Amino acid sequence: MRILKWMLLAAAIFLLQTQFSFFNGSLNLTVTLVYLFGLTTLQNISARDYSGSKADLECVAFGAAVGLAEDILSGSIIGPGILGKGLVGFLTPVIFTSVIFRWTPLWGGIIIVIFTVLDGIIMCSSRALFTGISLSSSTLVQVLVIQSAMNIPFGVILKPEYKG
Repeated sequence: MRILKWMLLAAAIFLLQTQFSFFNGSLNLTVTLVYLFGLTTLQNISARDYSGSKADLECVAFGAAVGLAEDILSGSIIGPGILGKGLVGFLTPVIFTSVIFRWTPLWGGIIIVIFTVLDGIIMCSSRALFTGISLSSSTLVQVLVIQSAMNIPFGVILKPEYKG
């Protein structure tokens, strides 16, 4: 049942992402989806006993699956989405354990901006490097700023439920 819920949520996110754009910039809601999945796995990690290898693997696998679907739907090379979303999936449970720091709305907003920019840079630089697409740096910065600004409310609102 859990897998079906996340598959339906991913399909809805992909649909929303393709239907809406702001200021000629596309949305990057898939980063928010992987971020949310990472936050939900924090429930399984105790605050005192960080042994989250299973949770980390689940998040990386989910992020890579979302990235693969995004790569396939984009029609470009396979790989940049897997790398970007897999990295977001790996970093979310690692960052928000008590080992590094606990989640706060401020940290949630900052981290989602960092994740959005990191994913965008990985996607654009990989495609530019391996497909020969020329990108304008001003356009890239504009798109990343719009995507980050649209994801900030999700970083502030979505929070983990700590156990322990």
